[in-house]
Amino acid sequence: MTNNWGRWGDDDQRGTLNLITPEAVKASALRRSTGKVYSLAIQLSQASVPAVHDRPLIERYTLSSVADIGRVPPFFEIGEGVGANEDVIVMPSHIGTHMDALSHVTSEFTMYNNHSSDTFTPRGGASKLGIEHTGSFAGPAKLLDVEGHLTATTGEGLAHGQIIDGALLEVCRSAQGTTIEAGDMLLVRTGWIEHRNAHLAPDQAWMQAGLGLDAVDFIRDNSISVVGSDNSAIEPIPFDQNKFLGVHIELLQQMGVTLIEHLWLADLAADECYDILLAVGGLLVTGATGSPVNPIAIG
Repeated sequence: MTNNWGRWGDDDQRGTLNLITPEAVKASALRRSTGKVYSLAIQLSQASVPAVHDRPLIERYTLSSVADIGRVPPFFEIGEGVGANEDVIVMPSHIGTHMDALSHVTSEFTMYNNHSSDTFTPRGGASKLGIEHTGSFAGPAKLLDVEGHLTATTGEGLAHGQIIDGALLEVCRSAQGTTIEAGDMLLVRTGWIEHRNAHLAPDQAWMQAGLGLDAVDFIRDNSISVVGSDNSAIEPIPFDQNKFLGVHIELLQQMGVTLIEHLWLADLAADECYDILLAVGGLLVTGATGSPVNPIAIG
């Protein structure tokens, strides 16, 4: 497999986002057929966010409320019943619907574009490849509804932990009649986020289908800019070939492909809306390795 190190210069920190051109964004905007707007994010609450390993769930605390009499400085004149409600939100950067910065994973003590893992420090975070360099982006995206395709053709969806390879992605693409062009974002529906293995025993509920190592060639050959899925890791759990974060390493660390996890793709799939204009904005937290996002799709 060939990496993208140096492809856009030795100082590049955006990876395959460089493949999204203004011309492609404009062409995608002109292709809109329904104008329907979809949020691809799940709600952020302790009940709705899937638990991921040792990451704590989101906490919402009240900073102030109308009931806090006397909190507002006395030099303001305040009318009866006037006040403000405010929150403090505490959460990891990699739970809920979120995107990974290129600083998220390392292999052989190296991150994307040959940046050393030493450029990430406990106090300062990522001095290279932080989420502020991923920033915000928009462009054409194509949905491959793998779960829907298998259910329609075989009567059964993806199995728990099933590896989605390049051949299955191509079969699904062909069946949908979807055309993938250079710079497109790829969204893959596994159906996992919709049921979260609720019928399985707790010690098996984490099992999920996802993109295997073979799918990396499909992504490279089609010049995909961003990969998103509705599962917890993009890749299957258990990991393909028992390689911990193997697909993360190939896509993030080797190719510089931004990843988006825990997407809500059920509504797009229900409408058979496979060609969308997708806008994604992350929080520009300096040195962060990821950010919660609320991707907005237009059909």
